[in-house]
Amino acid sequence: MKLSCLSPSLPQIKPELLAEIAQALTADGCRLLIIAKPLAQRAQIFSYGLQPRNSTPIEKNLLWQDMLKPQTTITAPTSIDEVYLIDRIWEYPILAPLSISFAAAGIQSLLILPLRHNQQCIGCLTLFRSRSSFRWTDQDLILARRLALNLYFAVAQQQVEQMFQDRAYRDVLTGLPHRLLLDRWLNLTLAKMSGTGQILAVILIDLDRFKNINDSLGHRYGDRLLQLIAARLKHTLCAGRRYANGNSAIVGRWSGDEFALLIPELRDINAVKTVADRVLCSFDLPFVFEQDFQVLKTNSLYIKIGMGIAIATGDNLDRELLLQQADIALNRAKNNGKNSYEIYDSIAVDAATIGTSSPQLNRLRLENMLDRAIVDRKLFLHYQPQIDIQTGTIVGIEALLRCQDHHSNTINPADFIPIAEETGSIIQLGEWVIRTACNQSKLWQEMGLGDFPVAVNFSVKQLQDRNLIDTIAEILTETKVSPATLEVEITESIAIENLDLTISILESLREIGVKISLDDFGTGYSSLAALKYLPLDRLKIDRSFIRELKLNTIDASIVSTIVNLGHELNLNVVAEGVETIEQFELLRSINCDAVQGFFFSRPLAAADLETMIITGSYWHHNCTHPYNLLSH
Repeated sequence: MKLSCLSPSLPQIKPELLAEIAQALTADGCRLLIIAKPLAQRAQIFSYGLQPRNSTPIEKNLLWQDMLKPQTTITAPTSIDEVYLIDRIWEYPILAPLSISFAAAGIQSLLILPLRHNQQCIGCLTLFRSRSSFRWTDQDLILARRLALNLYFAVAQQQVEQMFQDRAYRDVLTGLPHRLLLDRWLNLTLAKMSGTGQILAVILIDLDRFKNINDSLGHRYGDRLLQLIAARLKHTLCAGRRYANGNSAIVGRWSGDEFALLIPELRDINAVKTVADRVLCSFDLPFVFEQDFQVLKTNSLYIKIGMGIAIATGDNLDRELLLQQADIALNRAKNNGKNSYEIYDSIAVDAATIGTSSPQLNRLRLENMLDRAIVDRKLFLHYQPQIDIQTGTIVGIEALLRCQDHHSNTINPADFIPIAEETGSIIQLGEWVIRTACNQSKLWQEMGLGDFPVAVNFSVKQLQDRNLIDTIAEILTETKVSPATLEVEITESIAIENLDLTISILESLREIGVKISLDDFGTGYSSLAALKYLPLDRLKIDRSFIRELKLNTIDASIVSTIVNLGHELNLNVVAEGVETIEQFELLRSINCDAVQGFFFSRPLAAADLETMIITGSYWHHNCTHPYNLLSH
């Protein structure tokens, strides 16, 4: 039976609708509950025909309350695929508080239809039959289930359309639908797609370097740019079409500098690409600002974007998975360069990532792991020796932080160190590194292996820590090692980021006797300026100059100049990344003081380094026998 009042674009709940539903199921009355919407104040109740004689809504009874909860199992009534049948009301104790009101109205049986899809319940429809009515048939129940689903779509569609008209569901700055409304629309559209053969595209757009615009030009400029981008996206996708209609493309603001495009009823993958190409082309033109926004020499600005696209089909209607796939595709697009898009392809994604590990999820897991890495004993140090180029003795050791995940796999430092710096956990990790390195150095001294300094790397966040000097002094006292046993390494780029602060911190460290070295020398923006002011003991030549080091080359000239400069400033010079005999011989010929690299030793666990020190041999990484430095 077709219900004329039940349509996907229901403007309001009409009495005619409830009358037709009651007639279709031969009920004497019916009652529709629409539960409170997000941001709404109260639920709504609509009724037709025979009703219980009670001033308190029956929906406050625990039976109805339980049915509105997701994944509920109702044990008292007969439950048949989301239809709850109660033939004789008086047989169910849970309905005892309502028995008088049902008896007074002559109601004998109930048929309750939760309006639910994929665990999202928006209300329920209850039908009443009096004593004179006959029993519910199997055909009644089949029709009831179909009715409940259609009514769910109708009411949900009405709610979404009302949300489009409500300012509370729109982003204040751009006027676009915000995330909550986009989620509701996407849920509804995916539910209606089942069995239709249609496809839907979810497109996430990320603005390239938007933070730089806010930082350099100000948030007023950035806010206006977001408004201009929102207007262009709406014009590109929605011009000449009804914006709030379920068949239209939806443009929304997903987060700070991310927009979302939801494109329904596409024919095939080529239609998706056509939409993506059209959006990219729209960013080929500059965004023109009003005269009072003219901060640059021009009042226009070009913006590049990255786009991640996920496609929903009849086989893929999971909202969370769809958004996760769009996010994975977006990250791949951003890695490809500016103004590009990627369509999620499960074949192109590591199987371990599909459905479980988006880049954001991986980052969150890593952040949580780093917060507990010390307690969970996931950290350890490896040590790489620095060799005196003339005598072959160890003159220093660099301590390098390593970390394991919960499966005991070693995580690349390039993956976890930047995150630790961003989240601030580097302060706690750095303190652990200093204490562990000092304890290890003390142990080596007690073993009689040497009192060479052990170097630890410092980040910007550590230098900005107001407790740094006190913490180091406390660790030196606690571990009972000489301050000269500890060496602090900072990179040249870190040193010049806030030169005055760096000088102050390093001078305080020098006062308590800690040695200081400048790492990656030659790669910074103002090398000589840094050397002029910084209190240093060592220069470490960046490995990029050593990699192609050969006689009579530009690299050789640069390295020779750095060595001479260091010696003029009474600094010890160490070359990093030495991997070949040719590099070593050239460095020795220009009087470099020390060398460090795979040619002598990879970073080693403490026990392996102890063995190397005791044997007095330094291993070439491609050899199976000791390379005796003094024999050359």
